[in-house]
Order: sequence, then C-alpha cells, then structure tokens
Amino acid sequence: MSKDKKRTRRRSPLQGALRQLRQLGEGLAQFLVLGFCWLLPVDWASGLGGWVARTVGSRLSVNRRAMKHLAIAFPEMTEAEKRRITVGMWDNFGRMVAEYPHLGTIADPASGRVEVVNAHLPDKVRDAGRPFIVFSAHMANFELMPIVSNKHGHNMTVVSRPVNNPYIQRILLFFRERPTGDWGKIPKGVDGARHAMKLLQQGLNLGVLVDQRNSQGVALPLFGQPARTNLGIAKLAIDYDAPLFPAHLERLGGARFRLTVEDQLKRPDLGDKQAESVAIMTEVNQVLERWIRQRPEDWLWLHRRWDRP
Repeated sequence: MSKDKKRTRRRSPLQGALRQLRQLGEGLAQFLVLGFCWLLPVDWASGLGGWVARTVGSRLSVNRRAMKHLAIAFPEMTEAEKRRITVGMWDNFGRMVAEYPHLGTIADPASGRVEVVNAHLPDKVRDAGRPFIVFSAHMANFELMPIVSNKHGHNMTVVSRPVNNPYIQRILLFFRERPTGDWGKIPKGVDGARHAMKLLQQGLNLGVLVDQRNSQGVALPLFGQPARTNLGIAKLAIDYDAPLFPAHLERLGGARFRLTVEDQLKRPDLGDKQAESVAIMTEVNQVLERWIRQRPEDWLWLHRRWDRP
C-alpha cells in the first residue's frame, strides 16, 4: 500500500476527538448503570437487569442473528421455541451485566450462591506441581469462573479480549479484580499465545472460553455444521503435558449457579500432533454441544460461531 493511501486512512484530529468523546460518553453510561446496580442488593440488581434485557433485547435487530443461529443448531425447532430461548438468553445477558458489581459477593463460598461440583478433580495435578487448562463457554455468568477458582485455591489466568472502549475496559477490570486482586489475564492473539506458553512453563494454570469462531481455525463439527475452531489449547496441552478440564457453569435461577468440573479429556495417541489436536478439539466441540443442548438459554447465541448462512 502506498504512503498516500495510508495517510488517507488516518483519522483527522476532529475524527479522533469525536471518537474519544463518544467513548467517554459510553464509559460514563456504563459507570452510571453499574454504579446503580452496585447500590442494589444482588437479587434486585440481577432481576432488574434480566427484566430490562429481555424486554428490550428481543426487539433489537441483532436478535435476528440469534434466531438464525438457533435455526442452524436446531433446524427442527419451532419459531415459538426459538423465541422463548432468545428471551431467556437476553434475560441471562442482562442479569450478567447487572451482576458485575456483585461478582465477589456471588463467588464467595459463604454466600452459598455458587454450588461447585467436583472441585477436587484438578487438586492432584496442582499438588504434583503441574499446570492444567480449563475450558468453558460464554454461558450463564462466565465472569464468575476465575474468581470461584481463586477462592477454591487454584490460580487461574484467563484469555480475555479487551473491549474496544478503554473507559469501559477499566470499569470492567475494576469489578473483575476487586474480589481477588488481579487474578491474571492475557489478551487473545500472538502475544497472548506467547504469554500462555510462559505461564504453563511456570506451572501456572490457564482458563479459556472456546466457543467463539476463529477465522484461522479448522472447520470442525458443531451441531452437525462446520465451525471454525482454534486448535491452540489442544496444542498447548500436548506441548506442556497439561490436562484439559471442562468446566460447565449453569444459572440455576436468579443469581444462583452451579459450576461443574468434569473429568479431564483423554489425550489420543495418534503419533501426530496436528491429528491429535484436531481429535481433542472435536471432542471439545462435542462437550460444548452437550452443554448448550442442556441449557440453550444460558448460551450467548449472538456470537457468529458458524460461517454466515
């Protein structure tokens, strides 16, 4: 690309100022919303967030994307059932946003709000001084998982894509980190992959949400349709002999949850790293599909998991 074309793509000072002003306004709105929810009791905040989101969300144009994705996953499903699930999805999303200021309260074992099943499964790996990788999905209030892990004695560094607005990012980090200090986070991308390797080399654990589409990924089946899937965590698990544990978070009603740690996935012995990675991630997609079928309202159907229909 010529230097002239590069210059034309640069923002003018006015465009930059307007962008900053817009981001500041969005950040202020986020601050006011979460600040108000912080003043409310946990259940009131969660209920209000769910009511607002399910009332407004199903009327937004983006809701059509969720309906299309439901049609891909469940082609036999009626329109009425798909609408019911999207309403439940918006309810969960609104509750998750309103619960942000209360993450520490909800995750506190003394609150009894998060039932943890099989929390002992990674203990042997930890006690042996080995790292492990936990994978999960954007289900229920997924922001709780690293905090719950910390409160049960496991360090957990998560792969987290920062939001585009730096003001909103600072607000979210404040509420994420307040319950435990800095529980650790690394960005997605090449730099994040290097950081993840260093962490595993140091014997630290990694948490990854694996249910989003990756344009550079391998097409593997999900609900019978090809879904581009990143092989990264499978290759890390192989390279560092790190067990892979599935962790399923469910919303049981209101601001109450169940987190189930499942048995580690078995590593296939195929004699080829690429083939083994594909086999592992094929099983990971099968686990995701099982979770989503059990609780479709808990999953964020707005993500473009498949190529455009």
